[in-house]
Amino acid sequence: MNSRASFLASGALRHRLLLLLLAPLLVLLLVSLFADYRTALEPSNAAYDHALANAAITLASRLVVHGDRVDIDLPGPAEAVLVADQVDKVFFDVRGPRGERLAGNAELRPHPDAYENPHFADDALAGRKLRTATFRVPTAKGIVTVTVAETTGKREHTATSIAMAMLLPNALLIAATLVFVYVGVRVALKPLDRLGEEITRRSPHDLSLLPCRDVPQEAQPLVRAINGLITDLRAAAAAQQSFLADAAHQLRTPLAGLQMQLELAAAEVPPQFRTRIAQIRDATQRLAHLAHQLLSLARSGAEANIAHEWKPVDLGRLLEDIAPEFLDAALAKKIDFGVETAPAWVSGSRWLLGELLSNLLDNAIRYTPAGGRVTARCGTAADGRAYLEVEDDGPGIPDKERPRVFDRFYRVPGTEGVGAGLGLSIVREVAERHGATIALETAANGQGTLFRVSFPKGA
Repeated sequence: MNSRASFLASGALRHRLLLLLLAPLLVLLLVSLFADYRTALEPSNAAYDHALANAAITLASRLVVHGDRVDIDLPGPAEAVLVADQVDKVFFDVRGPRGERLAGNAELRPHPDAYENPHFADDALAGRKLRTATFRVPTAKGIVTVTVAETTGKREHTATSIAMAMLLPNALLIAATLVFVYVGVRVALKPLDRLGEEITRRSPHDLSLLPCRDVPQEAQPLVRAINGLITDLRAAAAAQQSFLADAAHQLRTPLAGLQMQLELAAAEVPPQFRTRIAQIRDATQRLAHLAHQLLSLARSGAEANIAHEWKPVDLGRLLEDIAPEFLDAALAKKIDFGVETAPAWVSGSRWLLGELLSNLLDNAIRYTPAGGRVTARCGTAADGRAYLEVEDDGPGIPDKERPRVFDRFYRVPGTEGVGAGLGLSIVREVAERHGATIALETAANGQGTLFRVSFPKGA
């Protein structure tokens, strides 16, 4: 593809249209200028030729026959009037029946093909362009040839003036045409501009179909093609989510059964094997937890489109439903586990928000020492933003480690426990999917950690 074709292909449609129209409009301008120029120039040249013919006729009227010869009665003042011109140089020549010069300039010769009266021709004299008018006058002694010529200064000046007078309005007409075309195309493309703005404003996770209303007919195939692609993407995303959900269920069931069998086996095997069985049971528990988190991470990632699951979610009700799942773990460590709810609504995926809350609670209870305190709360801040908070009085997270705790598989050095380092990564993924921000602070009592998830206002 040459550079011009490449530029046209990459430019805006309105610019491409103007560039494509520019060439034919310029050709039209040249044709129009030429036609108007010729049309306006012909009467001007005819007027100048008429003046030359009148001069030749005036000279012919001064011819006088004396016996057997022809003479011309042209006094000096009359000759001065004949050749007087402020712009051009005027020449004349009068030839008798035998070609003898009766008056005028010897350098000027009558045109050899002057068979009509008057005969006009373009000639040259001493390198200067001339316009000649030749008049053949019959007399009793034969044909007398009268020739009057002038340089073309006035004609050239007139031609230039006509050309400039024609150029300006025609150029303005072309420019106005381009402006009208540009404005017309701009107005006609407004629906495409609105469509582009709507696509730009869309979230990467929004796979709803593009509207076809007000879209020009020429753009309908493009919109239908994009909608077909979106439909395929939605089907692929739904298939992925279905697979992940099935995988989570199918993995959880056998792992839970294996863990139960190991617990039963630990009570029945000889004492010397119980430690090993307990280790296998704990490893199975960690494997089940890791599998659940990996699948949750896959389902919460940006590549998993679940925009169709967005619904209003009551954070208070969600907290009341999720918190009991961690009550046994908190009681086992004698942790004071409290829940504080206040009205708070957001738009999002309920199960994703449940994963966010579950991972925050799991982290808090897992790393809070026995006898500690964990509090989960939700509500609406003074600025109208809903929030979720999980606060504990555990060992806390050093300031230098806080920027990395949301990275996948990262664990704070020296941390006890068997976590995989995925819990807070899931929290961050879910928060980003909902446009929420996460604040990691020190708890109110100066010890422990406070995670605060703030959702967009009106979300």
